[in-house]
Amino acid sequence: MLDRLAKPCQRALADAGLHRVTISLDSLDEDVFRYMSGGRGDLARVLKGIRAAEDAGLDPIKINVVVQRGVNDHTVLDLLEHFRGSGHIVRLIEFMDVGNRNGWRLDQVVPSRQLLEEVQRRWPLRRVDQSYPGEVARRYKYVDGQGEIGFISSVTEPFCGDCSRARLSADGMLYTCLFANRGTDLRESLRDGADDEELSDILSQIWLQRADRYSELRRPEMAEAHILRKVEMYRVGG
Repeated sequence: MLDRLAKPCQRALADAGLHRVTISLDSLDEDVFRYMSGGRGDLARVLKGIRAAEDAGLDPIKINVVVQRGVNDHTVLDLLEHFRGSGHIVRLIEFMDVGNRNGWRLDQVVPSRQLLEEVQRRWPLRRVDQSYPGEVARRYKYVDGQGEIGFISSVTEPFCGDCSRARLSADGMLYTCLFANRGTDLRESLRDGADDEELSDILSQIWLQRADRYSELRRPEMAEAHILRKVEMYRVGG
C-alpha cells in the first residue's frame, strides 16, 4: 500500500473511494524499526508513504505502534513528538500474541496504563468519547490542541464482549476474532450463487453464534488458555 501511495496512482486510489489509511510504524529509530519489521522494512519509504497519503487527501491517517518492552518502548515519546500537530492519530498498541510466530511473552507487554502515565508527564491529555460503537482504541486528545492519540489494550483490558469486528481472508475464510484458530468458509455459498440476502443471513448466524473470548482467557490467572494455535495475522490483517 505504501508503495502505491508513493506513486502517481495515489490520487486514483482516493478517487476510487479510499478515504483513510492505517500505517504500521513502530519506531522512528531506524535500527529499532528494522528489527521490529523483521529486517524487511524501510523507514524512509514508510515516511514517504505517509507524506503521499497526506498529499492524496486521505484523512485521518492512523499510525499504529506496537509497543514491546525492552525493544521500542524507549522511542515512543519521540514518535509522538514527531506526529504531534500533524493531524495524524497515533495509536499505542499492547504487544499481542497474534499468530504463532512472534515469541510472545507477557513480560514483554507494556500496559497502556503505564504508557498513558508516561505521556501525561510530558503532555497533559484529556479523555474523549468513542467515535463509533465498538471502537477498540481509548481516545485521548492533547490539552494543548496538538492532536489525538489512542491506546489499544487487549492484553490488560480485553474487550471481547464489545468487539464488533470480523475479518475475511483472501481465500474466503471469515474469522470472528483476530486470535481465532478456525474460520467459516464462505466460498461454497458464493460459488453456489448466494445473493445478498442469503449472505446477510449467513453472516448474521455466524456472528450471533460467536463465543470468542481469547483475550479474556489469556489473562495471567488463566494463562493455560494461551496455548492455542491461531490464524496468522498475514492472512487476516490487523
